[in-house]
Amino acid sequence: MGDLETTREKTEWTWGTQTFVVENAAISAGEDTCAMLLDASVVPLLPRTLQSPPLGPNPPAFFVADAGTKGAGMFAARDIPAGALILVDRPVAVVPSNVASPWKREAFDALLPRLSQISRGRLLALANCKPLSEFPLVEGIALTNASQISLPVPPTATPQEYGGVFPDISRANHSCGLDITVKWDLVSFSASLYALRPIRAGEEIFNQYIDVLAPHADRRTQLARYGFTCMCVHCDLPDAAAVARSDAARTELRDWRHLHPRFLPWSLDACRSDDTIIVSNRRALALIEQEGLYGMQVPFMEEIALSYAVMGDESRFCEWAQKVVDLCVGQDPQRAAEFAGWIADPKSYKRWGWRAKQKLILDQQKDPADLDISIPW
Repeated sequence: MGDLETTREKTEWTWGTQTFVVENAAISAGEDTCAMLLDASVVPLLPRTLQSPPLGPNPPAFFVADAGTKGAGMFAARDIPAGALILVDRPVAVVPSNVASPWKREAFDALLPRLSQISRGRLLALANCKPLSEFPLVEGIALTNASQISLPVPPTATPQEYGGVFPDISRANHSCGLDITVKWDLVSFSASLYALRPIRAGEEIFNQYIDVLAPHADRRTQLARYGFTCMCVHCDLPDAAAVARSDAARTELRDWRHLHPRFLPWSLDACRSDDTIIVSNRRALALIEQEGLYGMQVPFMEEIALSYAVMGDESRFCEWAQKVVDLCVGQDPQRAAEFAGWIADPKSYKRWGWRAKQKLILDQQKDPADLDISIPW
């Protein structure tokens, strides 16, 4: 447990209508600290008492080692199944994004004295792709490593995004796939990293720094701000045809909801083919597999499971519902619990077997005027 300190620095920095201050989050009873540069209006909205973060795997599921031209990287210490927790991390710094004020160097530099020796060392050990002549040290490290986090903002305040610099999570290099997901928890001021696919022992664990659904050329342009050309397996393609095929797949996935049938309208229309959603969503899952975008799997798996539910197919429903549970048990426990409840008692799903019942009525009644296809909920 720890209390969030609210001792304000004497110096304040103003940018437009915003006033920024330096605060400390007492994130543990030990030597770890977190220094934050925040809009002053955010401070009163932060939790006064921080809950203990979840416990990470013990022994650790990852290690940091040389990743060749990428510098250090994060690797799996053992086989990690899809959906498993890899690590829990707390930030050593929280900084605002897109602040272009002349006081920026002074404000960012003011974070370092607020850190303990251990936390300062962990921050300074991270890579910095920005020249010191143009960016203050802490901002350069943040621009290289920070992950977006959500902080409470007053409804009348200027919108402001924040990034957390995490000493362990920041060790994961970029890939244009979606192999892991990071779940931020404000009440414990921690982030949990989960696997989205099985990761073998010794395999590098990748994060994503940009919008990975963007076309190949756009992704490389976006990544140029980090000072490297992405050569991940999704970018280092053999020819222009492979690039075009990849771009087409990612564009289709980006626009999927506008181009393909949706579960709810289909589930209410007994005249549509039973496999409409299943065939469509299996195609999406094939494209996800092709492009390594595993973070997109769950909604499609969920719709396949529920399609079997409204058809009353218990074995296939349970098969696909279990996939949802396995992927969500850590990162989305509420959804996992909901599907686990339906696996235990499939008929508790309120639309269970509705399509099968309506098809039976359609087969038994010849006069369309006599059909009863009312929705029972």
